[in-house]
Amino acid sequence: MNWANIKATIKAHVWGPVGSAVFHVILIVVLVKFATHSGEMAQVAQQEITLDTTDSKLPPDEKRVEDQIKPPDQQQDLSTLPTDVPTIGADDTMVGEAVAGNDRGPADLGFGGREGSTAFGLDMASTIKSPLILKGIAKGYGGRFGAGGKGKGGRRPPGVDDAILRALRWLKAHQRGDGGWGYGSNPEGTSGHNDVAVSGLALLCFLGYGKTTSDAEFGPTVEKAISFLKAKQNAEGYFCPVKAENAFQQYPYIHSMAAYAVSEAYGMTRIPDLQPVMEKAAQIIIAGQQKETGGWDYQYAKAARRDTSVGAWQVQALKAALIAGCTVPGLKEALENSIRDFKKMLDPKTSHFGYEKPGDRGNQYLGMTAASVLCLQFVGHGKDPETMAGLRSLKEAKVDWEKGGGEMFPLYAFYYITQCRFQESPQSFDAWKNKFVPVYLKAQDPDGHWPAMGGGQNWGDESKLGPVYTTTFCCLTLETFVRFLPTYQHVEEVAAPAANPDDVVVKVL
Repeated sequence: MNWANIKATIKAHVWGPVGSAVFHVILIVVLVKFATHSGEMAQVAQQEITLDTTDSKLPPDEKRVEDQIKPPDQQQDLSTLPTDVPTIGADDTMVGEAVAGNDRGPADLGFGGREGSTAFGLDMASTIKSPLILKGIAKGYGGRFGAGGKGKGGRRPPGVDDAILRALRWLKAHQRGDGGWGYGSNPEGTSGHNDVAVSGLALLCFLGYGKTTSDAEFGPTVEKAISFLKAKQNAEGYFCPVKAENAFQQYPYIHSMAAYAVSEAYGMTRIPDLQPVMEKAAQIIIAGQQKETGGWDYQYAKAARRDTSVGAWQVQALKAALIAGCTVPGLKEALENSIRDFKKMLDPKTSHFGYEKPGDRGNQYLGMTAASVLCLQFVGHGKDPETMAGLRSLKEAKVDWEKGGGEMFPLYAFYYITQCRFQESPQSFDAWKNKFVPVYLKAQDPDGHWPAMGGGQNWGDESKLGPVYTTTFCCLTLETFVRFLPTYQHVEEVAAPAANPDDVVVKVL
């Protein structure tokens, strides 16, 4: 037997057609196995991830605001709060207590924009690929989900959603190329530092209706608005293009409105670039507080004077930052410190809160009572005697578009009054909505904007402030029915919703 010939024959067949066939069979088996394994991995990657926002590490829902904001010696260490999971808000948030099956419109709640987008210099990339179940978020964070359902104030009247959408479309149509809006008579013009303020208010209108960078219709508008505000913040953290005397005097208004909008934007989108913007803005507000009084003033001055109107915007901005997860030292202390300032402004004889001093201008500034009451509600003091006294006096408010209800800045006042009544109780808001909604719907211009309400006199005449100002305040007031601050976006409807009506299922593609 010639072993050399046999060896040569086997070698020829192994490395020839037979070997090739065997090799390809093995390769196919490996590829099938790999594909099956990859499919299993993909399936695992698409499994639901449950984040329990009611975990024992977080305060109970019914005590959430009080636990968030306590006296300095009782506060939780902010450094222990997670940075990659939204800090869940409290019942006394912008929208009050959330109710299962509450009103919501389109489920398009913003998660950070179109994946990979870097439009307008913002990193909009989303990295989470799995569905998320946010346990209890509808109760704790103020979100109201389920279109057409009944909310705290009952079903919203017909026409509210249409009015809001027409206002948003008017704002979209009048946005400047740089992403901002104009203060004064020309909504698309450039008028200086006050553009930052009204642009912040406009952005709040979109966010308040759940319209974020991912929205098909309004996404680019929101992206440009965020980019505009981001660009206006200087290295120190201030939102103002100049520090001219007049600009700097009004600066706390400008800064806080922009900070409020940026904080809500970060809370709803988790755009990474916005976190330092929010934190710098919050630091400015905290540093600008009068530690002795707990209030704020023009120019963030530390003199004897303090200003209720200025202070209310600082509190709104700080509360939005807190909900969004801001961990800047002193934030909770500043909110708690503001309580003393607002409470000192109450005149027990009239139950009015004052503008500069207790009860002053109460007959002209019912809005100052509402601003004070809302801030007390925001920081967990909604049932305090001072708050309840102020709420009783708000029953005096009358909605009259021609006369403005006797208020100096009527739209400004009704913005606060509406939210206070919503926070107070379903019965209170139900009575109030029947007064203000028909008036607001009737007054809206066919193109979607609102003119100024009458009644404001001299420097209280809101017609001088322009259509962006008047439209944003009317829009925000109507959005009290639907406003919320959820952090993760419903990119699309999920076939199997969470079992608990307080849970929110978020599917991120």
